[in-house]
Amino acid sequence: MTRLKSVLLLTVLWLFIQNSIGQPLAIAKPDSRYTFVKEEVNVISNSGHLAGLMEKLYDLKKNDKRTINILQIGDSHLQADFVTSVIRTTLQKEFGNGGRGLVVPLRVAKTNEPFNYRSGSGFLWQSKRCVFPNQPLPIGIGGVTINTADSCADISITTINDSTLNYGFNKVKLFYENDSTSYGFALLDSLGNRVSMFSPDTVDNYSFIATATLPSQTNKMTVKVTKMGEQQSRATIYGLLLENGNPGIIYHTVGVNGAQYQNYSEALHFSEQTKALNPDLIIISLGTNEAYGLNFKQDKFYADIQLLFNQLKQKNPNAGFLFVTPACSYRRKKPNPRLPLAAKTIIRFATDNNLSCWDLQGTTGGDNSAPNWKKNHLLRPDGVHYSRAGYVLQGNLFCNAFLNAYNAYVSNRPE
Repeated sequence: MTRLKSVLLLTVLWLFIQNSIGQPLAIAKPDSRYTFVKEEVNVISNSGHLAGLMEKLYDLKKNDKRTINILQIGDSHLQADFVTSVIRTTLQKEFGNGGRGLVVPLRVAKTNEPFNYRSGSGFLWQSKRCVFPNQPLPIGIGGVTINTADSCADISITTINDSTLNYGFNKVKLFYENDSTSYGFALLDSLGNRVSMFSPDTVDNYSFIATATLPSQTNKMTVKVTKMGEQQSRATIYGLLLENGNPGIIYHTVGVNGAQYQNYSEALHFSEQTKALNPDLIIISLGTNEAYGLNFKQDKFYADIQLLFNQLKQKNPNAGFLFVTPACSYRRKKPNPRLPLAAKTIIRFATDNNLSCWDLQGTTGGDNSAPNWKKNHLLRPDGVHYSRAGYVLQGNLFCNAFLNAYNAYVSNRPE
């Protein structure tokens, strides 16, 4: 091939790539089995609030040189990661895989854990969930805290790859209680060899973060407690951040069984530690547990939303916010009549504050739509939690709404 032909071929290839970046992303059609889904309602309202995020996604798609962090906060609907794993993998396949992101050793804390990573320890750790504020341990980024006085303790973390995405990591950030009584931590590789010590963050002055790096990507590592001084007597861990150093999306999930807005706003370190994730978008998916209570009041619920939003906004002034209404479910043997009230309150808050909102409840039928979930075998026997298929449906519906909003932004983006 002559030099001229090579140049022409490269030019054509470059133009093709540039043109394809601005083309609409392909979006899977909704599952036709679920006729109760209202496709015309499945939109991100006030998506203009997310213009900054959409521009970053466009730049990532075009230049492949940046990392975008998305943090979704919720309750038991998120703890198992069924919904968010769909969203994470869909977005990462479109925009790149920046890593597994935040993980919390939930199994070590004796509660259920996402299916796509595994924590373990041969030692006894005390634990606390944010829904028990009167227990003594502080709560940080993960909504669940583990603690031990054993100077020999350790925890292992193993990530499980998706069919097409590698969740190996070569950089680990540890969220922990860092004071004069706190143990140090070492990072061991999959063979049990010490790779390095965790060094407290000095770049961004996050006193609750220590960082360690691995010589190559791995899917398994161990964090080993190390006593380094006479005053040290305990280890308190809030979560771990797993990164691979590649451009793309990192999708962090914080989900705690039974959680409400108030539990996160009352958590001692939660909002403060979210800023270390540098979130470009914060998604809040709460309201089921508030609506389950007999004393649910819309004004009180609105105030709880306002308080958590204020805290998160103060720590993350450049982040976009997207609120999600809870889908309908049952309370005992009848559809929960307070869930529509919760959804209307969330929508009103987002509207009042010019924020984005995704109305999952409206998308799937609105008021009294719980029987639709039940009839289609999308609810579990407790009537509150959804089947795996139900959560997959929710994840796919969100991705459709989100990617449609991205396509609309790109189509109207001034060159």
